Amino acid sequence: MTQSPGASNVAALASSQDLVRQLCLCAEALPEALRRQLMAAGATIVPALITLVEQALTDDHAALRWAPLHAVELLGAMGDPRAVPVLLRCLDEDDESDLLDQQVVTALRALGARALDACVAAYTATPRDTFRDRVAGVLSRWGSHDERIYAVLVDTLQRTPELGANYLVDYGDGRALDVLAQTFDALPIREGENPLANHVFIELRCAIEELGGRLTVAQQHKFAQADAARRRFVAQLAWDVEAPAPSSGRAAAGARPTAERQRPLTTGQRKLGRNAPCWCGSGKKYKKCHLPLEEST
Repeated sequence: MTQSPGASNVAALASSQDLVRQLCLCAEALPEALRRQLMAAGATIVPALITLVEQALTDDHAALRWAPLHAVELLGAMGDPRAVPVLLRCLDEDDESDLLDQQVVTALRALGARALDACVAAYTATPRDTFRDRVAGVLSRWGSHDERIYAVLVDTLQRTPELGANYLVDYGDGRALDVLAQTFDALPIREGENPLANHVFIELRCAIEELGGRLTVAQQHKFAQADAARRRFVAQLAWDVEAPAPSSGRAAAGARPTAERQRPLTTGQRKLGRNAPCWCGSGKKYKKCHLPLEEST
């Protein structure tokens, strides 16, 4: 006996609800067998997954445990454009979970061309700079080049130079060298006691160099002026200094520690972000200076 279309829809809905209930009981790891069932349900389960994510935006995340994260990952993997609006809403949350935020970014990038128009439109329409910066961060590693993405990243550079410089490096378009140089020239040097007030010039210099460019002589002079307060601050810090290795003899007694031994050493108490100025005072980002050496040793 052939099942009626209405009965088929009811059965599919019941099956989707059962799968979502199982999903809500999952811990950090989504069982592969359940994931295969959810993926096999395809378009029929997308509305239920979207509802689950919407619930996470209004309810306490902790009460839903890992379910919203699994739902976001599944929506990205399924590639259904109906998921884009709710994913962008997640990105616009002020108190978003770091894990949920990372999963949303991954899902939007997985959707690719099906999400690009909506992401660019959301960037253009919102008055919130925080949301714009998040959307620009998603687009900077989209995996493909598009003139609309480039325009968004250039606009971000003009609004938030430090973020925009990093995003343009992630995007990897050599045309950005000109706009980075123009931004470097246009920004004024900030006066004051804050030694990191002009950190933006480090970001811009690193971005220019990572894209294959170099500072002009005039820009090098401006950088030295902008970075002078930070260099003075670093020079005044109390660093741990490694003592010379024990040795014997009169010559050894008068010997001075080598430049390598005079190098400041990290104590384990001073933790730097990857994009922070390196502790050594070079003016480079930590990730481009001593971080690789420290990781290797």
